[in-house]
Amino acid sequence: MQFHDHHQYMYGSSTGPFLPQHHGFIHPEDDRCPGKVVTALVEQATAGVAEEVEFGACKEGEDVVAVGQERQQEDAPKPGEEKEAQGVRMIALLMECAVAMSVGNLADANGTLLELSQMASPYAPSCGERLVAYFARAMAARLMSSWVGVCAPVHPSSASSWSGVHAAFRAFHSVAPFARCAYLACNQAILGAFHGKRLVHVVDLDVVPGGALQWLPLLSALAARPGGPPVLRVTGFGVSASALHDAGTQLAGLATKLGIPFEFYAVAKRPGDVVDAVADLPSRRPGEVVAVHWLRHALYDAAGDDVVTMRLVRWLQPKVVTLVEQERGPAGGDGGQFLDRFVAALHHYSAVFDALGAARPADGDASRHLVENGVLGREIGNVLAVAGPTRSGREMFGSWQAELARNGFLRAGAGGRAQVLAGACPAGLGYTVADDHDGTVRLGWKGTPHSTPSRRGRAAPRPTHELNQVSYRSRACRHARF
Repeated sequence: MQFHDHHQYMYGSSTGPFLPQHHGFIHPEDDRCPGKVVTALVEQATAGVAEEVEFGACKEGEDVVAVGQERQQEDAPKPGEEKEAQGVRMIALLMECAVAMSVGNLADANGTLLELSQMASPYAPSCGERLVAYFARAMAARLMSSWVGVCAPVHPSSASSWSGVHAAFRAFHSVAPFARCAYLACNQAILGAFHGKRLVHVVDLDVVPGGALQWLPLLSALAARPGGPPVLRVTGFGVSASALHDAGTQLAGLATKLGIPFEFYAVAKRPGDVVDAVADLPSRRPGEVVAVHWLRHALYDAAGDDVVTMRLVRWLQPKVVTLVEQERGPAGGDGGQFLDRFVAALHHYSAVFDALGAARPADGDASRHLVENGVLGREIGNVLAVAGPTRSGREMFGSWQAELARNGFLRAGAGGRAQVLAGACPAGLGYTVADDHDGTVRLGWKGTPHSTPSRRGRAAPRPTHELNQVSYRSRACRHARF
């Protein structure tokens, strides 16, 4: 067993987690919606969101009053009607703020945010109110960056901050099945690619959020392989040297217990910052099979330059690529006009908040708050306050799926993973799994798809390269509750 951590001392400010800063004032026309009437846009978007949002506390056994239901004509409003009215008002204010910000009316945006700050709290028992609170916080951050003229992301700035990100993601892994199912689907694809191979190599393009969470079960599965375990090498990229070291130490310890020949290489930089892959990565062994894994998220800029990252993936010549990708619109919600990005994010995260509320319905649940604040709130902040080509200062791929296909990674069969994912989801809460019969399997929440495992393979006669793609999709917020 070997543990190679020689790159962690090369970590410096040049490879930090900062998204590129865009200095100078943000011009309203960058995110303007030409030809749209503001009032009509607010009414249309609010109606589209509100009619799919359910109101009431996120507690099992409580009746939920649906938005759009006719109110009874009585002198005094009932408590459910008051919650409904407040929920509709908060959504309307959010939309008004987004529209005002998209056309550069910062004064009106600030006014709506001041009103929202008095209505929504991240500690409320209502899923919908907590969702609005985090969106309002993200909009306030965008408002400040627009006034000041500096586009800075919500990012960890110290070792303790990185530890907090990891702790929050571990809680997310424990509370909701999204990450667990994505890991399971990806590990199945990797095990299939490693079948019967003696020398295997996993390259994780961002170890930091989950640490060793994904690879511990993979090591156990490899150890139980008929004929004995392979010689395993893991190379981990990441912007936190301490997180890489902790993950490597944990994996090395388990490999020793399981009797797996093991090496870990830590590369304390983003894959898009790699200038010389030969110098940064271990040399390839004859007959070695490579699997590349990437969990894409909006917690921070984990990749750097997309073009360089793709060049690295091609240079590695992997047998399989596993991709966990959130889909909140174009470029995973990281591009396009601000207002489109805002509506897509609102739809996506409303479903996620509702799923968390169903899993942890108790008021003041500490694990749920850790996930909402440390994972979802941070992502919402980066999606709304930072994302977009005009604000990040660099061009991003419109779709990694399309880019991988353009580079020869073609979709392959799902391999029966739908049944496995269905068995991994908690029963009775509302999670659904559907097979699209085109190589994709969709994990959903009450009909709203969240994650989509799929596989791609390179056509013969060239060497086979497969893509197992997992993407979080949420195009409706019909299950958020106020």
